[in-house]
Amino acid sequence: YVNEKLQQFFNQHMFTLEQEEYVREGLDWANVDFGMDLQKCIDMFEKPMGLLAIFEEESLFPKATDQTFCEKLHTNLLGKWANFAKANPRPDPDAHFAVIHYAEIGRGVV
Repeated sequence: YVNEKLQQFFNQHMFTLEQEEYVREGLDWANVDFGMDLQKCIDMFEKPMGLLAIFEEESLFPKATDQTFCEKLHTNLLGKWANFAKANPRPDPDAHFAVIHYAEIGRGVV
């Protein structure tokens, strides 16, 4: 999550804002789409009933378990967010879910 936020900040300031500066200065420039808009993945973490909200909610319930946490993640995120997926047991048999982001597929183990 933090890597996504940092990469989004870097992309915004190094690429997008720099290109806008070129246009303001009147340089002969064609904007380039760097294809790295990470906002959807960030939103999956930050939005209400996103990953962080579900994690916080589960941490408040004394009877919550790893299993109830995973079930809530799958119920609320799977099929609704392209960046959330079922875990592939081949690379990590203990993983319960996967987060697909710019660098790799992160596996969630609880």
